[in-house]
Amino acid sequence: MSAETQSHPARARHQRASCRARSLLLLGSVLCSAPSLASEQTPPPEEAGASVAPQASPPGESEPEAQAPADRPPRRDVPNYRQLDPAPATAGDALIWVPRVVLLPGYLVTEYAVRVPVGAFSTAAEKGNWAASAFNFFAFGPDHKGGILPTFSFNTGFRPTIGAHFWWGNTFVTGNLVTADVSWGGSDWIRTAIGDQYRWSSTDDVAFKVFWQRRPDNLYYGIGPDTSDTYRSRYGTDQIDGRVTYTHAQKRGIHLETHARIYRTVFRDYQCCNDPTVAQRVENGELSEPPGFGVNTTAAEVGAMVVLDTRSPEPYTNRSGVRIGVSAAPAVDVTRGFDRSWIHYGGLLEGSWDVTGRGRVLSLGVFAAFADPLGSEEVPFNELVTVGGTEPFAGFLNGRLRDRSAVAAQLSWRWPVYAWIDGVAAVGFGNVFGKRLQDFRWDSLRLSADVGVRTAAAFGRSNFQIVFGLGSEPFSQGLRISSYRLALGVTYDL
Repeated sequence: MSAETQSHPARARHQRASCRARSLLLLGSVLCSAPSLASEQTPPPEEAGASVAPQASPPGESEPEAQAPADRPPRRDVPNYRQLDPAPATAGDALIWVPRVVLLPGYLVTEYAVRVPVGAFSTAAEKGNWAASAFNFFAFGPDHKGGILPTFSFNTGFRPTIGAHFWWGNTFVTGNLVTADVSWGGSDWIRTAIGDQYRWSSTDDVAFKVFWQRRPDNLYYGIGPDTSDTYRSRYGTDQIDGRVTYTHAQKRGIHLETHARIYRTVFRDYQCCNDPTVAQRVENGELSEPPGFGVNTTAAEVGAMVVLDTRSPEPYTNRSGVRIGVSAAPAVDVTRGFDRSWIHYGGLLEGSWDVTGRGRVLSLGVFAAFADPLGSEEVPFNELVTVGGTEPFAGFLNGRLRDRSAVAAQLSWRWPVYAWIDGVAAVGFGNVFGKRLQDFRWDSLRLSADVGVRTAAAFGRSNFQIVFGLGSEPFSQGLRISSYRLALGVTYDL
């Protein structure tokens, strides 16, 4: 590291952030580090030995046969200039074939439908220096500390969206980052956000964020573990949310995040996606009216999450370790008082084994989440535990399952594809249940499976993903596949 970089940590952080933005902009190709192999050095020529002129033979005598000097050393082997001796085989090198065989279908998809074309794209991009050209096009200002990047999202079951992300580093003081986002998804779908983050060390930052979102495509299927796809419904909302968040995050160790937020949710009678609205289903007697439906809410919430993570987030390193986390967030409707209040809480436990020590990780985790009333009124349906769209329920659409509690176990396999990009294949079982899992049954569990590529944990909250997922009905209904999900997009966050 140069003395200049050491004396300007903010500039170094800005350079790293710019590099990551280039990678995400070019869909995960290896563009922020521009790796190139050092050319092979030609072995130095052997030193010429001192030659002795042969003496002339007396007249009449034949020339003696040429003989090699007896003291010439034997020809030496070409040195191994790279010092890359083959590593000895380990048990992990043999055991890695177990997940490779089990996950072969997913591997073939990510290898030939994702990695090969993305690899060809990134190779051409690197040779043509597309990263610098693209980043120079979208970035501006001194040292490219600001710019506007395009965003997009396609998620099965929801409106596709396009948008733009603005950022400006070291805005007011060193370590300050200001962002603004806007997204559009057609009629009655729009989102705007403004963020301001101040980082004063490599592990600590505080961020302020405000967003407003209008959308007509929220999903509702009912409440409970046995809800059916038959009653798929939509409801529209307008939501404004303001929050302040403090984060302390170590690469290996404690991740602490605390927040305070106030938000307002207003229900709207928007139509979307050729599906009936919740109000229409209720009017026709097909669904019971959800608790709190149509009651606008202005809520205040405080929360904390603590995670102990001993794994390395960096690709191509040994990522074995454990992750243990707990979270809690009580909230109250400030317009109705303590009678309409609730709390969200939960935890996770995950163990990971890097089979080869080079970023090929097999993980097994357990997840649980709960929502309980703190006052006399029921938890509003939009504040219940709602799963889908992310692991360990990535095979279901966001909003597909909701109730007072949820539990799941997942086995996943991750491997580095490119810089900051991981391949992932996962399978899990879980479902939502009533109060504190009181009606839990093994035959109520559903299957969720997904395969694709995502940004690695080291990239932070910004995200690039191409993921395909499947979800099933409960065991008691034959474990029939009933949910299909494809997610593709690029998003940014503080």
